[in-house]
Amino acid sequence: MQAPNQVAPRRPTLQKDPITVVVLKATDPVEFPGQRKKKVFLATVATSNQVFQVKVLNIKLKKEFKQENVITVSGYIRYKNVLEINERSVVQRAPDGRRIVVPNDLWIRAKTPPKIRDLSQEDPGNLPTIVSGLFLLQKKKDNKKTTVYVIQDDTGTMEVVGSEICYGIECAEGDTVRLFCFYLKKIRENLKLTSGKYSFMEVVKRNGHKQQPRSVTFKLDIAVKNSPLNPSSGVNCIVKVENINEE
Repeated sequence: MQAPNQVAPRRPTLQKDPITVVVLKATDPVEFPGQRKKKVFLATVATSNQVFQVKVLNIKLKKEFKQENVITVSGYIRYKNVLEINERSVVQRAPDGRRIVVPNDLWIRAKTPPKIRDLSQEDPGNLPTIVSGLFLLQKKKDNKKTTVYVIQDDTGTMEVVGSEICYGIECAEGDTVRLFCFYLKKIRENLKLTSGKYSFMEVVKRNGHKQQPRSVTFKLDIAVKNSPLNPSSGVNCIVKVENINEE
């Protein structure tokens, strides 16, 4: 049963009651170094009036997260608009014929790459939110336990605070970096992106030249089919990051 009017918890909370959502997009599983070869993939799902970002820690559920699948999820962890699904969560396909109509503005939010201007204007009540995308590096500063990267696009600049595997990434001004599963948070009155347990940062171009990538492979599929916005529109982005040149 769908629960569209659930109150967003103020801290990560186990949700036992089921919620029914439609899958808008999902990535392929990513294997992270230092996580005991843990694999995770991200997804965007929606009810008829709300979009959720999802971390899925059980790759056996990948087949359920096909675009346009209507699924029912229970036993997940929720923190505002971010859901975490693990090995104890239950994910099932909804009965045949069950549909969720997603408004145009939610489709737009799901398929539009993040812009720094929009991130800077995000309502603090919606934080944290997960951010992935390509940005230009303006500068970096290594501190004792964190590295502060300043990224930019054509709308503005923002600080990224990296730790653990996102600490001390070899990069320089003018490089293009890819962020995967970073969190937008308010830190000392400023909105910043921060790395988490399943965050990943990759230099994809160094001063205009392709960089030899690290050993992580993922695929981002953001095709939007049967969208009321544009039934034939779609974008497919495949990124293969290995010890060879990027495709």
